[in-house]
This record gives sequence, C-alpha cells and structure tokens, in this order.
Amino acid sequence: MPVRGSCVCGDWTYEYTGEPQGVLICHCNPCQKTAGTNGSFNLVIPDDNFKQLSGTDFKFERIGDSGKPVKYQNCAKCATIMVAHVEAMPGVHILKGGTVDDQAEMAKHQPAMEIYRKNAPKWCTAWSAAEQKDGAS
Repeated sequence: MPVRGSCVCGDWTYEYTGEPQGVLICHCNPCQKTAGTNGSFNLVIPDDNFKQLSGTDFKFERIGDSGKPVKYQNCAKCATIMVAHVEAMPGVHILKGGTVDDQAEMAKHQPAMEIYRKNAPKWCTAWSAAEQKDGAS
C-alpha cells in the first residue's frame, strides 16, 4: 500500500512504496537552517519507489561536504522542502519525513542513524537507539 505525503499547502504531493532503505536524523548546518530547528528527519527511498503526484517544483542546489551537489525539490507555492537528491548517494530520494501525511506510518520508522552529530546543539540529546556519526559517513 503506498504511503502518501504533501507539503504545507497541499499542492505538492507524492507517494512511495516499500520500506525506506534508511531512516536518519541529520544535524548538518543546512538541515538545521532549512528545518528551522536542530536538524531534519529523513527517509531514504529508492528512486523507483518514489512518485511525485502533483505540484510544481522550486529547485535549488548547494555543494555538499563531499564536494558534490545536493539538489532540493521544494513546493513552488509554499516552499516546503520535500526531497533532496545527494549526488554522493545516487539512486535515492532523501524524503523529508515530516511531509508524510499519516503520522501512524511515521511512528513505524525509528531513526537508525544520526549524522553530523557534532553540529547538534548541546541541549539536543542523542537518539540512544541510533548510530552516531560526526559527519555523513
């Protein structure tokens, strides 16, 4: 059964099938800035399992720590970041977990890893069940 999600205004929608390849929290500075908090909750979805159903993209790109591009797809109306494409991780969509519509579905996916832990605010307690990494790898 597909899992569906959407942006804040509801214009940009998607679905994915199957289980995520990974579930992680990222504390890199760009994730903190785009999320407006201590990091982002992400589901790693194979490209073949992800389908954008509606909405117009606003895209932007930055260079990641790997020296390779990180490309973001945002809703053109409300600017919600929906997915990231990390050239250093080909073949997957990095889906922003908060965009999943069904919160019961989200509760099934516990983070297995926290990356860029060194950038997390001191008040942010590490997720005890997750592997901790100072960088992306």
